[in-house]
Amino acid sequence: MAAEGSSEFRIANDRVIPKSTVNTELFMLERGKLEGTVKNAGLWCAGVLLLLVNLAYGMEKNASREEGQFSIYVSGREVGREKFSIQSSGDSSSSSSSMSFRDPANKRREFKIDTELSMDDKLVPLSYQLRTEADGKKGVVKAVFVPGQQAKYEYDAGGGPRETVLLVGERYSILDTNVFHHFIFVARLFDFDSKEDRQSMQVVIPQELMNGVLKISNVGLEKISVRGKERELHHLRADSGSVKIDLWTDDHCIVYKIAFPFKGIEVIRN
Repeated sequence: MAAEGSSEFRIANDRVIPKSTVNTELFMLERGKLEGTVKNAGLWCAGVLLLLVNLAYGMEKNASREEGQFSIYVSGREVGREKFSIQSSGDSSSSSSSMSFRDPANKRREFKIDTELSMDDKLVPLSYQLRTEADGKKGVVKAVFVPGQQAKYEYDAGGGPRETVLLVGERYSILDTNVFHHFIFVARLFDFDSKEDRQSMQVVIPQELMNGVLKISNVGLEKISVRGKERELHHLRADSGSVKIDLWTDDHCIVYKIAFPFKGIEVIRN
């Protein structure tokens, strides 16, 4: 440090600084530290923001939702509609639906079916609930699945619940009676790149309290008219052994039409 009365000021390494510039240089040093701190804080905030954006993008990328409605026709006459929603996120998927339709032979008789289904990311069912109502009578079917082990069904049509346990494999899908959006899972699980002429799929049918095997073949691309608009769609044909079902889907597994030729039933996406 300089002697008293000196016009100089010494700091480390014997650097001599005029007293008149000490305050200025010290201010510049502090300003430099402050700018460095602000810069580091800005980089940290930018990093956090980028991380959040990436996380949000990943969640958005893994999450999907499909909503739609089918109109149900018997011998060319509309008898009902089914609204449905399918959600997928991370390692789980789920669906719900609400359907109402009239008895073609008796228009005064109306039926209602509501479903809730939870699945894993491979569309293997884990739990299922179906509620029915017909002529004021209500029924409930509940099912809990343990892949590779069993499916436990509980059915109650008003006379008290009864239970049934059936064996299931590791991979299977659900295809319940008169729940048409379940055919979307058939389309999603079908391997269009496979060279096999037919693919087999185990299915569970909760309302019938039974399991079965569905054999599915790719008929090929076809141009069909749906709601007055011509579309080129994949034509799949499913055979349960007793019933043959045709369905038409696009490259994104959006099902536009389902047909049960033997029963005269057609289901068209709105």
